Amino acid sequence: MWMSIAEILMISVGLSLDVFVAVTYISVGFSKIRVKNVIGLSLLFGGVQLGGLLVGNLVTLLPILPGAHRQNVADGWEGITVLIFAGLGIYMVCKGIKRENVLERRKDVIEWKTTTVLALLTSVDAFLAGVGLGFLDIEMIIQSVTLFPVTVVLVILGVFVGYRLGLEHTRYAYWCGGVLLLIASMDVMIYYYI
Repeated sequence: MWMSIAEILMISVGLSLDVFVAVTYISVGFSKIRVKNVIGLSLLFGGVQLGGLLVGNLVTLLPILPGAHRQNVADGWEGITVLIFAGLGIYMVCKGIKRENVLERRKDVIEWKTTTVLALLTSVDAFLAGVGLGFLDIEMIIQSVTLFPVTVVLVILGVFVGYRLGLEHTRYAYWCGGVLLLIASMDVMIYYYI
């Protein structure tokens, strides 16, 4: 399947909105925005998202059986991509519906170990999307060149939104991300099955 840059951009934004919310939770306690924190968060989340996407994509290149040179895991699994994107979309919409009461308190120091674990957890979505895009034989370079800068931009936005507005609007980000991933699943379904 050939995906346009707009479709890959839509998927990248949908995946990165989860990161946006995570960074908003971190930055809500900042008394001042420090450039080194923004750069560190951007590189950490962007790199981990990119790594998750690439590892997920590489999983689909594994041979099904030893000695089977022509067939790999990705052959004939386009329907799984629809389920992956639909599942991720529904999951994000459900996260947006759930109301969480979070105590916002001042905290200028970033706990990098905890933040790294958070980055790894948010990259599970990117890993699954990488598997789905691998099933569609989308080139990894196009995915990578799109996802990393989109994630970095949304990390920067997340820092400023958390600092200025707090956590009040994070559920809308989940809804938007979920809707974008649901649209991506419908796009794949229309391409392959209609």
